[in-house]
Amino acid sequence: MTLNQDMILWSLLPHTHVRGRRWEIQATYPDGRREVLLSVPNYDFNWQTDYIFKQPLKLPKGTVLHSSAWYDNSSANKSNPDPKADVHWGEQTWEEMQFTAFTFTLVPQAQPATGAQQ
Repeated sequence: MTLNQDMILWSLLPHTHVRGRRWEIQATYPDGRREVLLSVPNYDFNWQTDYIFKQPLKLPKGTVLHSSAWYDNSSANKSNPDPKADVHWGEQTWEEMQFTAFTFTLVPQAQPATGAQQ
């Protein structure tokens, strides 16, 4: 997602189902600098949470937010209901999805001065 306006980011909530194993959310700033905003190396469906920043992040217009999730459909994943099943997108727990919730505030854009304000 590319921001078309300055934004203040308050929290992130990653969500997959029982095959989700790992998450990373990264920002690429307009100057090319990259920053990992959230890393969840041991994601657990039974312990989903909203990750709230101690200090909200100020993200400038043009920042690209990229969300990645990794899955384990093997028999080594004790949460996996059926390692032999083809897995498709779906809202049910035995299906799979990738959803990222962002809590944010848009920074008001400066309005150009009108003739009466000049």
